[in-house]
Amino acid sequence: MTSSPRPARRLMTALALLLPATACGLGGGTQDPPLAVLGPWTGAEERDFERQLASFEETYGIDVAYQGTTATREVLLSGVQSGDPPDIAILPGLGDLADYAARGLLYPLPGDAVPPGAFDAPWLARPAGPDEERYWVPVKVDLKSMVWHEAGLDPARGGPHGVAEWCLGMLSDATSGWPGTDWIEDILLQQSGADVYNAWATGQLPWTDEAVAAAWETWGAFMAGDEEAADAALRTDHRGRDGRGGLLLDGGSGPDGCTLEHQGSFARSLYGAEDARRLDFTPSARLLPGAAPDAGREVEVSADFAALFRENEDAETLLAFLADVETQTARAGAAADPGPGQGPEWPLFSAHDEVLPAHYPAGVSRRIAEQLHGAERLCLDASDVMPPTVGRLFYEKVLEFLADPLQDPEGLLAEIQLIQDQPPHVPALEQVCG
Repeated sequence: MTSSPRPARRLMTALALLLPATACGLGGGTQDPPLAVLGPWTGAEERDFERQLASFEETYGIDVAYQGTTATREVLLSGVQSGDPPDIAILPGLGDLADYAARGLLYPLPGDAVPPGAFDAPWLARPAGPDEERYWVPVKVDLKSMVWHEAGLDPARGGPHGVAEWCLGMLSDATSGWPGTDWIEDILLQQSGADVYNAWATGQLPWTDEAVAAAWETWGAFMAGDEEAADAALRTDHRGRDGRGGLLLDGGSGPDGCTLEHQGSFARSLYGAEDARRLDFTPSARLLPGAAPDAGREVEVSADFAALFRENEDAETLLAFLADVETQTARAGAAADPGPGQGPEWPLFSAHDEVLPAHYPAGVSRRIAEQLHGAERLCLDASDVMPPTVGRLFYEKVLEFLADPLQDPEGLLAEIQLIQDQPPHVPALEQVCG
């Protein structure tokens, strides 16, 4: 399949802005129904995205209906099975999108959504094989090899940190367990390096390999350092008490509170604006158990990828708008001067090669951008790029492992490998570290 030629988006934007409001229907288009967009952003992130969509609607006169949910996988699958998918779905899991592409359920992106050189590896990872089409584009990225703490605290100076000092929560609705997979993934990356990580994440290195087992054992021994930590983590929501407010400044998961949280850059949106401004971070390689002496040059990242589930010119226009360098640059710097009662609290981190650290507000946001741009290698979240059945089983086995963190993980890993070996095989992504 190939996409039909589209006019240059910047020219379309300029023409739309020159037309009178009555001609382009500013504030609401006339098409029926509106474009349906499904995404993972709720709360503060959803409000930020809605503002971005309002700008698109004003410019193009195209109505958009956004549905934000933490169960994007399940909602999308229901829509696809019923023959009524959204026009655009934004997912954190490339494994899911690779599966949909392999089944012919995605439409190729318009060429101007992925101009040459705009995105480096691994952001445009694609299934191995002869098909040269692009089926997804990153519209938001996050740093994961990081540890949040209160500003003014330098945990790297404090020596080894026991598990009781860490905020730990495994609960996350339909995807409970993923905070634990993040720990194992980052430990594996910092222990064994990007080549081993890439081979494992793409299915070339078996789950039973000694490097993979060592990462599980390292985390298990660490979690067993406090008899209550693992059990408390299994009962704690990663978003904070009652599923909101964050863990770090709210007493955490342990009886005496916590001072460190291994969580992605998106976690700042879980906190209220004033609490979030009290947060700072340290690269995780300085604090994770078992990290190699030279660790830190390779970091784990994640992204939310947009894909087309309907062949729709308006949807292509929206997708190209979301990925455009002007849109992404504006969103990166929006937090610097949002105006009274307007604009997002925090920037959207971009994978676009022309959106530089200098575009972000000075302070924590710019330092995160510097980590994303300055790392020697970036590796996509492994559970996100695995085939859906394997990624989900990874979540489940992490929870089983935490029930007895000193157990030999060999049996759990063999079970995951057994499922990974079952046909049909989703085409392996070419490269998830770049």
